[in-house]
Amino acid sequence: MKILSNNKWKIGFFLILLLSLSCFKLCAQDNMTPGQAQTLRESFVDEIKTHIGAPYEYGAVGPDSFDCSGLIYYSASKSIKVQLPRTAKAIYNYARIIPDEKREVGDLMFFKTTNSSTISHIGVYIGNNQFISAISDGPNTGVIVSSLNQDYWKGRYVSTGQFLPSGKEEYKKGKKLEETQMVEAFDSDSASGTQTTAKKEPSPDSTPLSFEDKLLFDTSVYFDWSLLSPRQFVFRYRGIDARFHASYAGWNLNPGIGFFLRFNTGLDTFQIPVILSLSMNDYIRMYAGPVFTCNDVSLIDSDKEIKGSIFPGIIGLSLSTPKWNIGKVALQAVQDINYTVYNKMDGAALPFMETIAAGLVMYTGVRLTVPLSAFYKRN
Repeated sequence: MKILSNNKWKIGFFLILLLSLSCFKLCAQDNMTPGQAQTLRESFVDEIKTHIGAPYEYGAVGPDSFDCSGLIYYSASKSIKVQLPRTAKAIYNYARIIPDEKREVGDLMFFKTTNSSTISHIGVYIGNNQFISAISDGPNTGVIVSSLNQDYWKGRYVSTGQFLPSGKEEYKKGKKLEETQMVEAFDSDSASGTQTTAKKEPSPDSTPLSFEDKLLFDTSVYFDWSLLSPRQFVFRYRGIDARFHASYAGWNLNPGIGFFLRFNTGLDTFQIPVILSLSMNDYIRMYAGPVFTCNDVSLIDSDKEIKGSIFPGIIGLSLSTPKWNIGKVALQAVQDINYTVYNKMDGAALPFMETIAAGLVMYTGVRLTVPLSAFYKRN
């Protein structure tokens, strides 16, 4: 027990390291000089400009057609190798929201174009109160230049966000983006009567999203492992885990329900946890629920028999990477940490180190997500 006590700090250190790795990329970006940030901004906006005139297509991420978030997703990945989330709402959650007066060329502009409270449209600021985005409806569709001075966009604008550090210092030194050609093109369109002001309300990104688009199904496969047994601190294989889950993505906190098929070789048992979940965004999911254990459980490194608890059962946290989209199928790498309750055979609580060794498990795997609309063809 003394060895375990001395190793407790190692467990805390490992968990802190695990979480730190997830924000390594953001920390690296924050350490950029303004000059480096401005170079990335220029490359990003230059790529966006090359797609002006491309047609709109719901769910498309280029290179020949786009929806509004697909344009941002593709351009950031191709030009500066930054993997952004796939949807306008997810990018909004990912970005750092800034005051309008600090808006810079290359920042992202977010809009609410439906009756819901969800961000539904996104564009890239190019200066002079103008932005580029992919529009699905109106007299001009596809990737076009629009102005925040237009009544439609002025009334639906929400905020500006940054996913790259500020390049403002370098901007003041005269290395700002060339905006003249874009401004002249916009003014020319306005003079000829083909300005981007919509005569009917556009529906960017095929908004409003239907119930079938908001109802998401995901399947995950995990490699299960832990670092602790009742007598030592050591990496240990704990089995495999398959999960099936459904959630509704129409609210700020997305509710869900699902179940696991858990082959726990570490405890020599098979279990079926049933969970209720809340997802705060595309990256964080919390869950809890009862666990149904099909047989008695053998404690790790011991002949001691224990049993799983139905209530309370399992509580966990899931952290995932940005989605990699293949059509309507989204792929993510996922890291879970969860705790399952085990008791003595008479129902009494186990000693602290035994219950932690049995119940605290890490799950490393992949997740595939598809909306309900992917299972049938729209008319």
